[in-house]
Amino acid sequence: MLLVIVLSLTGTMWVAWKFANRQDQQYNDQRLIRKEAAVQSSLEYVLERMPVAFDTHEIPLVFSDRICELSDVHALQIALYSPVGTLLTQSSVLSGEGAMVGLPETVIAALSTADANVERIDLGSYVLAYWFFKNLNGEVVGIANVRYDKRTVETGDFQGFLSQLAPLYVVLFIGGVILAVLLSNGLVKNLRMIRDRMRELDPTQEQRPIEYNHPDAIGELVAQYNKLLLQLQQTMGELAQREREGAWRIMAMQVAHEIKNPLTPLKLGVQQLEKSYRDGRPDFDERLQRFCATAVAQIDVLSSISKDFSLLAEIRLDALEPTSLKDLLQEVLDLYESASPNVQWVVSEIQDDALVMASHSHLLRVYINLVKNALHAIENVEHPRIEIRCSVQDLGWEVAIIDNGVGIDDLRIKQIFEPRFTLKEGGTGLGLTIVKSVIVQLGGKVSVSSIQSEGSAFRIWLPRV
Repeated sequence: MLLVIVLSLTGTMWVAWKFANRQDQQYNDQRLIRKEAAVQSSLEYVLERMPVAFDTHEIPLVFSDRICELSDVHALQIALYSPVGTLLTQSSVLSGEGAMVGLPETVIAALSTADANVERIDLGSYVLAYWFFKNLNGEVVGIANVRYDKRTVETGDFQGFLSQLAPLYVVLFIGGVILAVLLSNGLVKNLRMIRDRMRELDPTQEQRPIEYNHPDAIGELVAQYNKLLLQLQQTMGELAQREREGAWRIMAMQVAHEIKNPLTPLKLGVQQLEKSYRDGRPDFDERLQRFCATAVAQIDVLSSISKDFSLLAEIRLDALEPTSLKDLLQEVLDLYESASPNVQWVVSEIQDDALVMASHSHLLRVYINLVKNALHAIENVEHPRIEIRCSVQDLGWEVAIIDNGVGIDDLRIKQIFEPRFTLKEGGTGLGLTIVKSVIVQLGGKVSVSSIQSEGSAFRIWLPRV
């Protein structure tokens, strides 16, 4: 808008300037013709009043006083030359061409042509006009010259036109600035509102549509955003529903599979014991004792499965307490270090103030699970080694459990924390899933890196107390 106003003013001034120049040019041309005619008439009037014809040498005597009167009457500077171009008399001291004692040959030659009555020389700010004048006998006795000062645009009507037009454009410009600021602020405000809402968009949270009731381009954009937001919420709800259903199906299959294994020997044992009782077998007491031992073992298996699944549930926040990583890791080492004499254990020094907010039993299960996995990975390694490091990282404590086992390939490492994933025969596939669930609920992070045939490293970060 401001550019249009500036361009309009510029274009108007250019057109006005060109128009004023053309008007002044026409005015100067017509005024010069009128002045020339008036001076010619005055010279002829003087010559007609002479009693006899006179020659060129008498011109200074006749016009010495009259040329000044003619100059004052017509407001022009007048000079008279001989037919050969010699200056005879003048009304005042002339500048430029008029200051020369003799006229240029080009002027005399131009006046001598048959079709030339007046020769004009335009010198920019003024014009010099020349013509022959004759005596009563029709003889050329001299050359008259007048100097006409042009009226310029600055001294004409252009300045008045500009002085009247400029305030109008100043008002338009100021009004354009105010209007542009108001419009742009309104536009930018709405765009920023849309930007902020898009920046705050969280598919996991319920989002309110943008309220904008103006039928303009911004309104179309907002309507499209609200439409896409509704579609996104519906799609996210359907995906979440499918994910929940899928998760429950997988969990149900896992639970059914794990419970089926211990229930099968229990069922067979009960059937055999019942048959032995009906048959009156003499070794019934011995069979009963063996079944009781088997039943207790299988019940322990069921209890372990139940405990594993319970760890996937939400941890009670009121059960969290400052837990020493030094004591916890030492407890893990006491369990496995003596039972694995062929393993080289490398444990970094752990500070006494390595405290995290956690449930002791849950976190102990996490590190036991990782150490058991590391021991499984180094079973067939010639020089097995397990390294445990504890260090400060980003306002928290990081515990790294590193082994030099067989490693994990790139395809499996992407699925390593998913349920039912296991590298051990007979494993439940819940160990690392439980590890991740517990650590995430404690506000921490777990990561894994591995190189095949060189080993793996599991890193657990928890915020410090």
